This record gives sequence, structure tokens and C-alpha cells, in this order.
Amino acid sequence: MKTIASALASLLLLSVAAFAADVEMTPVESSLLNKVGYDPETQTLVVQMNNSSDRYVYSDVPQSVYDGLMDASSKGSFYVKKIKGQYPSQRK
Repeated sequence: MKTIASALASLLLLSVAAFAADVEMTPVESSLLNKVGYDPETQTLVVQMNNSSDRYVYSDVPQSVYDGLMDASSKGSFYVKKIKGQYPSQRK
């Protein structure tokens, strides 16, 4: 049973990562973050750092957290305190 659950979880993360390529990315003013994208239907947040072309795909992120990130005066601080390590993620 654990093997099936693990396989399904892996497939879900792969699906989210593939979907991340379709999320529209918006440039942001931040010393840490370069672009941010969000899909409210899947609650998927995609973040690209300033120092990398890699994208971090976060799942199960509520709209209110995305709104808070976009409204924050320091997007990098908000990201570190409220998102990083708080939601399931995958580096793409």
C-alpha cells in the first residue's frame, strides 16, 4: 500500500512540475526573487530566483499566501518566512 501511495505522490509531483512550464511568470522587484507565477486552480506557486534559471514549484499554496507575497514590501523575506520549507516543493 505504501508503494502505491508513494508512486501516486511521485506522479502528482511530476504532473505539477510539468504544469509549471505553463504558469505565466511575472517579474518582481526583489534582491532574491526574479519571477513569480501562480495558478489558483491547482494552488501551484512557481518561483525563480535571481541567481538561477531553476524554478521552484510549490504545491498546495493558498491564494492568500500568493497575494501576501505579491503585496509584501520585501518579497524575499516573505518567501523565506512564509513559503520556503512550508509547502511541498520540487526544483525544476
